[in-house]
Amino acid sequence: MSQWWLWSFVVIASGAVLWIVRWIREPKGVPVTAHLLAAVILIWSAIWHAVMALGGAHITTGHHEVHWGYYADWIVTAPLLGYALVLTGTHALTGKRTDLVVLIAVTSVSMVLSGLVGDLALEPTPRYLAYGVGVLALAANFVVIWGPLRLAAARQPAQMVAHFIPLAGLLSVLWLGFTLAWLLGPSGLGVLDDPTTTAVFVVLSVLMKVVWSVLDLRRLRLLADRDHLQVG
Repeated sequence: MSQWWLWSFVVIASGAVLWIVRWIREPKGVPVTAHLLAAVILIWSAIWHAVMALGGAHITTGHHEVHWGYYADWIVTAPLLGYALVLTGTHALTGKRTDLVVLIAVTSVSMVLSGLVGDLALEPTPRYLAYGVGVLALAANFVVIWGPLRLAAARQPAQMVAHFIPLAGLLSVLWLGFTLAWLLGPSGLGVLDDPTTTAVFVVLSVLMKVVWSVLDLRRLRLLADRDHLQVG
């Protein structure tokens, strides 16, 4: 059953990539970079889901199986999703916030690495200590998104602000969802078994990497082109 869920993501992500490639031919004022970023996120994630569906990218620890393929996926896609959010939050501004990209990348990578360390830990104390560090990294991520990035986004025209707020909210909720799924799954409390955790991770991945990315690009394409929206 786990393989079915993993392959389902591969199929859905592949379809989304083809749709984005179609959009690239007519970007409608949205930078091609933003389209390519979404495509790279989907392709990278689909590769690792396919590897796991074929039985790879996992090891057995003392108490459960560690699917390290998830972390190989997340270590790249988490900071790239943050980068995509920064691009949207500064879409209509002339000055880009490289500092925010770096901050979100650092907090995202720290969050993922903490999850991997906790997953590999054989004893509860280091496992939940690593989980706590990951939660702090997530909290720091939220501070960046809802602090300086939100303030930067507020300098944009009203229609861009109206797009950014729910987009940032959805990404925040989905990141929190992954954190809770990890805690409830075999890596944490064991409330969810491995197949159920796989299904939850796939559903969250579809929402985060397919639905979120497509909604972002589609809305940007419906708004005025970049020059029209630029406010400085």
